[in-house]
Amino acid sequence: SDAFYRLDANEMLQYCLPFLQRIFPDFQPEWVKRHYLWRARFAQPVVTRGYASTVPDVKTPLKGLYLASMAQIYPEDRGTNYAIRDGRSVARLVRSELNAALEDSSAIDLSVEGQPA
Repeated sequence: SDAFYRLDANEMLQYCLPFLQRIFPDFQPEWVKRHYLWRARFAQPVVTRGYASTVPDVKTPLKGLYLASMAQIYPEDRGTNYAIRDGRSVARLVRSELNAALEDSSAIDLSVEGQPA
């Protein structure tokens, strides 16, 4: 019910422009080519009793699909710093698994009947 929640994208931009100019004195509103407003009805996942047992793993049942969401930062409270931490952790996992897959594939003989790979 907060007034900010009812602002449209243009109204929010107009609200923010003076603060951007205060932080960045050289900032010019004309620099803004596009702007978007994203909002969520709830600020964070609702943690209920037994929540820890329901948090999904970052590895999904689908090969090559990983999940990193605000629902997984439990037991910490919401925070961009935790989202970045977890996103980086998943990125390291993906990189590690890709590197392992590349190492495994280098041992596979890709030659075609007498022709080198």
